[in-house]
Amino acid sequence: MRRLIFLTVAVLMVLDLQAQTWKQNRMEVYLGLPVNHYFGDVGNSASTNIITSIKDVRIRALRPGFGGGIGFKVNPLISAQASLNVGFIGNTDDGSYYSTRGYSFSTFSTEITVKGIYYLIPESHQNYYYRIMDFRGGLKHINKPFSLYVFAGAGGLFFNASPNDALLSRTPPPGFSKPEVDDSKHFTLVIPAGLGIKYEFYPRFQFGIELGARYVTTDYLDAFSSVYSQHNDMYYTINFNVYYKVPYQKLFKRSPWQF
Repeated sequence: MRRLIFLTVAVLMVLDLQAQTWKQNRMEVYLGLPVNHYFGDVGNSASTNIITSIKDVRIRALRPGFGGGIGFKVNPLISAQASLNVGFIGNTDDGSYYSTRGYSFSTFSTEITVKGIYYLIPESHQNYYYRIMDFRGGLKHINKPFSLYVFAGAGGLFFNASPNDALLSRTPPPGFSKPEVDDSKHFTLVIPAGLGIKYEFYPRFQFGIELGARYVTTDYLDAFSSVYSQHNDMYYTINFNVYYKVPYQKLFKRSPWQF
């Protein structure tokens, strides 16, 4: 009986300690390698729905980048994150439905976003399960270092599009006066949304993969908006990130801003 009481008290103490662990790891920083995939008027298929056309997924449309950010955990399930991604967006008509046009472009972009994150499976310091059925072995726990989350946010995209000569020389079809080629635009709003997974491979260190769509309010990421275009441009980003959980309480233990 005494042993049962002791184990029950021990379990309650451990669970209470685990319930407060997230406060000790509520801040994180990360570095990442994003890979962007563009969907738009260059290199697309004949489908009018360029957002969902699987034919538009092409290795030639992948472009690299570099990024990082900082996150703050509001509670065990919700976090806020500010991020910066710098990289390229581009594509070519080669091998696409419109290969005879010969259009291509390369866009250098800087993406600044603020995102809200909701954990479907909380981070590893929350994923401990204790059992006291085996009294001989004492307390046992199972650590599940994987976490899964969804995110959405908003931000700005600064970009500089460089179309090739074939695209720059394009003229509108007869009967249209809308300028189709315009490389003077350099900013658009961006709305990121997607999901991600993390794996804690060492205390305070995590590896993560994040896939998200970027919806923008312009059709000129490629400096080209066809008179027949029915959608703005967009791009997907897959991020390969390494996270470090900052020892928040030690860092801010003397600061009046800790909460």
